[in-house]
Amino acid sequence: MIQHVRFHGRGGEGVKLASRIVSRAAFLAGCNVQDSPLYGAERRGAPVAAFVRCGNGPIRERGYIEQPDVVVVMDDSLLSQPETAVLDGLGSTSVVLVNTGARAEDVKAHHGIAGHVVTLDVSSIALDVLGRHLLSAPIAGLTLKVTAIAAWEDLAAAVRLELTDVGLTDEAIERNVTATQRAFDAAPVVRLFGGQRPRDVLPAAPFVMPHLPARLAAPSIEVAATSALRHTDGWRVYRPLIDRPHCTRCFLCFALCPEGAIHLDADNYPIVDYDHCKGCLVCVAECPPQVISAAREALHGT
Repeated sequence: MIQHVRFHGRGGEGVKLASRIVSRAAFLAGCNVQDSPLYGAERRGAPVAAFVRCGNGPIRERGYIEQPDVVVVMDDSLLSQPETAVLDGLGSTSVVLVNTGARAEDVKAHHGIAGHVVTLDVSSIALDVLGRHLLSAPIAGLTLKVTAIAAWEDLAAAVRLELTDVGLTDEAIERNVTATQRAFDAAPVVRLFGGQRPRDVLPAAPFVMPHLPARLAAPSIEVAATSALRHTDGWRVYRPLIDRPHCTRCFLCFALCPEGAIHLDADNYPIVDYDHCKGCLVCVAECPPQVISAAREALHGT
């Protein structure tokens, strides 16, 4: 029986690495595994998906998972963006894991999710233990605890192996193990895998290459100047706050903002366009008098 796990998040949150940790843990637990990422716009904050297939039988599929057993939502703002197709292909037995402080029943009702929903504020765990919004290891902890695909010992080994491969220090790796264990311990076990979900019959072939429909893979742009209409405020974990009375009006934040989300008013004081600020915090790092601070955004869905 093969389990199909689909991850959705944003660039910079560790989507690819989360899928690799889950697949590595499943492999250490004795499963056949396959994992692969899918990139759209390769930039921090852009939607990213990744896929894990694992089980005790041969894996004859490749590419996009269209009928997931488990969907892992690393950034719950994606649930409100239909074009990211986060909830596509779900069935009544599917499990949806959402990184949010909201209650599972509220997320299920608000988004009309047919399957089982589990929520956990993984962002707060990552920020508390790691000091940064790095979700890959603790998200893997949530995923493997809920699905019971692999035991804690295999997960901890997988975190250490994968994070060693990407060059983290021993200290950073152990902090990630701590964050992973906190998420693992806080998550419930659902165990909804007594029987495999009925699937579309695949043609007799060594493997199948599913593909995204054109409406998702190549959306049409029919009018000009739509960037201003596309708000990206949901991408932020922190927002920059400018202490106007102490601002020296050096213009560096205005000049260095990669998104053009800082403007100058009539008196040449900077103003943040929060509809389009993605929370990269370049302005906080580069402000000479250090009068720009970072404030945690309210959790989505709360």
